[in-house]
Amino acid sequence: MASDIRVSEKQISAGGVHIIPIGGVGEIGKNMMLIEHAGSIVIIDAGMMFPDAAMPGVDFVIPDFSYVLEHKNKVCAIILTHGHEDHIGALPYLLDKINVPVYGTKLTLGFAKNRLEEYPLPDKPDFREIRPREKIEFKGIEAEFFRVCHSIADGVGIAFHTPYGCIVHTGDFKFEYTPINNHYFDFYKLAEFGEKGVLLLMSDSTNAENEGHTPSEKELNSLLLDTILNAEGRVLVTTFASNVHRIQQIFNVCKRAGKKVTVLGRSMEKNISMAKDLGYLDFQPDMLFPSDRIRSYRKNRIVVLTTGSQGEPMSALSRIVNSRHPLIDIEPGDTVILSASIIPGNEMTVTRIVNTLFKKGAQVYYEGFEDLHVSGHASREELKLMLAITKPRYFLPIHGEFRHLIQHSNLAREMGIDRKRILLAEDGDVITISSDDIRITGKVPAQHIYISGKTVGEVKKTVLKDRNKLSEDGIVIAILPLKRIGQEGAQPDIISRGFLDFLEHEDIRTRAKKVVSDVLKRYERSRNIDFDTVTDDAVHALKRFFRLETARSPMIVPIVVDDCNHSY
Repeated sequence: MASDIRVSEKQISAGGVHIIPIGGVGEIGKNMMLIEHAGSIVIIDAGMMFPDAAMPGVDFVIPDFSYVLEHKNKVCAIILTHGHEDHIGALPYLLDKINVPVYGTKLTLGFAKNRLEEYPLPDKPDFREIRPREKIEFKGIEAEFFRVCHSIADGVGIAFHTPYGCIVHTGDFKFEYTPINNHYFDFYKLAEFGEKGVLLLMSDSTNAENEGHTPSEKELNSLLLDTILNAEGRVLVTTFASNVHRIQQIFNVCKRAGKKVTVLGRSMEKNISMAKDLGYLDFQPDMLFPSDRIRSYRKNRIVVLTTGSQGEPMSALSRIVNSRHPLIDIEPGDTVILSASIIPGNEMTVTRIVNTLFKKGAQVYYEGFEDLHVSGHASREELKLMLAITKPRYFLPIHGEFRHLIQHSNLAREMGIDRKRILLAEDGDVITISSDDIRITGKVPAQHIYISGKTVGEVKKTVLKDRNKLSEDGIVIAILPLKRIGQEGAQPDIISRGFLDFLEHEDIRTRAKKVVSDVLKRYERSRNIDFDTVTDDAVHALKRFFRLETARSPMIVPIVVDDCNHSY
């Protein structure tokens, strides 16, 4: 099915075109890609990723900007495909390092501006609004935008017209035939690209394992209406604060059901206000009920729209569930709708929220059970349609874990694309388009950069390894009186935290102290004691002892002191 694309040698610029995914290829989240050609770099998206269970103490993860900063003089633009956090969440950290124009549709830029409000930047961002079907020239590469449908309004895909041919980046998409806002996927423009010839298709792979078609947003209307109408008590709905389509549905349903909407959660309040001001939300002002009067209103006449669909600890829903919200608590008879897919890595936190809600007597609708949510990503039949319309010569699956990329590449083979023309890349790979072919030619840094509080990148893999070690087996502190070796009363001490309660296991503590004492005795007659060597020997001896005695390996931290005749 691949189209016959012939490119004249005279059209080819020296050095080729380089496509470099920095994030989002082989993982879900922190989407960021570079298009480099003729000494210029265009950045597509700058997203964040939620931490998983192996990242304790990490708030979120952003891409590695090393390559961008090394070549920041080449960067001419940042293009945002849409306003989800996994595509704009790292923007404040990127704009803190480089100052280039940021392109996006009106709503996408609205979300980006909200995101940047809490981050003081050295330079005022240069936001430039784009519209579907608009073309912009970026130093030898022309970008043409086309409308796509997704779980957020105003999303776009991008066609890059290069000397080698057309490169299509789908952005996040699904083929929505009955969109909430009547903004249809631009099939005409996509077909035009396919007719003229697409050299490379880079396509969203998130739902490559899902058979059939992704349902329409409108299919939720009747389910939401029935659920909200039949609820005996108060209804709480949580969704992404950026999901304008879903928020509009909630207002529409509440209007039909004769109920008011109360909004809880700062990000939800800001985004609703911004989207309404820009004309992306349509509801009468009297539909909103003040949150500070929520206790005085009849429970069965109100719907609470809130943040926290991913179980975020500081979100409004988490505080409500844990009885820490000043305005509302969960009561028996309440109905809670988690109207969002669970992002990989958040399963445990969401499960805890759901279990606590059930314990408090609420009726809960969540992913996998009476799900009141539809995905914003294309399923397998839609992915086939994308391939059929664009007829690419080469194919690069993006936006998904590696298993999604594999399944998507298998679909492409079913559609007639030769295995040799399918590229399986990961973050950091350099994909080079030359006069002969497209292939992976190198690698750039693409590590996780961890955000913890106000620190950026200070948490390294070694720190996470230590945190996980502490969470699994705890810590043992060995107090070593090395400067008094051989003197009377110079005895080591052992302290445990998160490992064993030595009040109940005094025998193990006594024997552990003897293990250290035996090590110290070996050095009593030494004139020049190498304290590092003694400390290492004591740590290794304790590790062996605890492993044999308890089958656990706590972190051993030695502390050298002058005297150990103290209580701890």
